[in-house]
Amino acid sequence: MTPEPRNRREVVAPTRADPLLRLLSDRVGGPSGTRLTAGRRFWTIPRVLMAMTAVAALVSLLSMQHCRAEGWIGVSLYHHGCYSDVSALYVQRGLDADPWAPFVDGQWFEYPVLTSLLASLAALVTRGVDGVVSSTVPSLAYWEGRLSLLYWDVTFLGAVLAWFLLVLTVMRAAGRRPWDAAIVATSPAIIFGAGINWDLWATAALLLAVLAHLRGQHLTAGALIGVGVSFKLFPLFLLGALFVLALRRDGLPWSALGRTVAASAVSWALLNVPAMLLSWENWSQFWSFSAERGSGYSSIWHVWQVLAEAQGSAGPGPELVSTLSLALFLACCTGVLLLGLRAPVPPRTVQLLLLIVAAFALVNKVYSPQFMIWLIPLIALAAPRWRDVLIWQAAQVLHFWAVWMYLAGVVGDAGPQHTMADGVYLLAVLGHMAATAWIMAVVVRDMYRPECDVVRHPPVLARR
Repeated sequence: MTPEPRNRREVVAPTRADPLLRLLSDRVGGPSGTRLTAGRRFWTIPRVLMAMTAVAALVSLLSMQHCRAEGWIGVSLYHHGCYSDVSALYVQRGLDADPWAPFVDGQWFEYPVLTSLLASLAALVTRGVDGVVSSTVPSLAYWEGRLSLLYWDVTFLGAVLAWFLLVLTVMRAAGRRPWDAAIVATSPAIIFGAGINWDLWATAALLLAVLAHLRGQHLTAGALIGVGVSFKLFPLFLLGALFVLALRRDGLPWSALGRTVAASAVSWALLNVPAMLLSWENWSQFWSFSAERGSGYSSIWHVWQVLAEAQGSAGPGPELVSTLSLALFLACCTGVLLLGLRAPVPPRTVQLLLLIVAAFALVNKVYSPQFMIWLIPLIALAAPRWRDVLIWQAAQVLHFWAVWMYLAGVVGDAGPQHTMADGVYLLAVLGHMAATAWIMAVVVRDMYRPECDVVRHPPVLARR
């Protein structure tokens, strides 16, 4: 039997609580001891986590260096894994000509209102910085593609700020396990996905809502859910997790759920109604595009599409995909509801939330590479076992490169030695899905066997 911490509020040291990190620590001096926590020191946990995040952000920037140097053009951006929606949409959606294009009638920008606002603010900063630099150092204004690069850099800087915020939020939400936030700080999933889209902002808003809920600040949690949904849809699923808990007699009070829902609705309305009044056409583009689009790359529906086309069939149409995707997601939500109600003790909120968000990612019509960012902070709070986390991230990174190499063959004229065969790509897609399903299974086991939950019962090993 492993001994419990001497102080129940003592910080859980990962090199003593996690078997993999305990084993690896033997190569660098062994697990942490009493001297590490004694006295005042400069390298506190938040500062170490911020340093980790800064290094990871630098690696993320370097991973995009080919496109920063050569531009986001040609098939080479897939070979180097530096594709970005940000740089593509800057020109394609008219942000280079009018920073407020997402809010102008006749323009197209398929994102919710706060993501549209972020895109517009970044375009304004880009135009301002370029104007100052061009007038101060005219020799720097020769490159035609400089604005796309500067726009990506400005957007990436904002994403890094959201990353820092996300790490600190996970650290606070983890309670006695603040080092679990290192999973987020050093995540390859975020390193490779941070520069693709604006997903880090929505993820940070969701985790801030989780933190507020854990602290009993239900109005604040609701307001943050409204903010998150105004970035992307998936923060809405926190309300589903809270609903499951409210249905239990020993779970969340209905009054708390009511305050959260009300605050969510008010927050969302305050952010969205002005955009509706400004241009209903532009505001509704996200919802109409989401409803009408067919199967996207790396989704289970795209696997069906590829296999059907290999047999000479047309594959599923957009309407069938939409119907089946929604039906499967509702079935998954019903399953989460039953699991939550039948668990012997009230599940932790993040456990239910992880199951819902993961189910949505698995059965959604689209699985973009950056969707892995949604799950990593939830895994860090719901199932922070480093072995499982590293296996899951390895599957995600494999899929990350597989989809770009596959697209190199779809959109370019590269030879087969420079692309990914359909069979290998499909195996990578199924692999990332299987890894996510495994994490979900681990969470379900922890719900039904709370003694296996390392958050509820951290297995602290003896000090040396």
